[in-house]
Order: sequence, then C-alpha cells, then structure tokens
Amino acid sequence: MRRNKRQITFGHIVFNVLYALAFPAISTFAFLYTVLVWIFSIPSKIIAFVASRIK
Repeated sequence: MRRNKRQITFGHIVFNVLYALAFPAISTFAFLYTVLVWIFSIPSKIIAFVASRIK
C-alpha cells in the first residue's frame, strides 16, 4: 500500500521556521534571566559577607 505524503503548505513552512527560531529566543531569555538574578543577588551576598566578618 502506498502512503499518502503530507502536502507542504506555506503555513507548514512558516511554522517550521518559527519553531526553529524559538529555541535561540528561549535560550537567550533564560540566559538573561539567569544573569539578572545573579546581578540582583550580589548585594545580599555582600551584606552576608560583611555581616559574617563583623561577628
């Protein structure tokens, strides 16, 4: 029996392009989120370090 192939449509191509482009966007967002969390946690680390030196 011969299997019917799916037709390649414009929507299919657009979906595949957007799907492939989504991964760099997601990884960039995750990287920026991690960097921002790290930057905003620096003051609390400095305060904790100073507090441990005072005792």
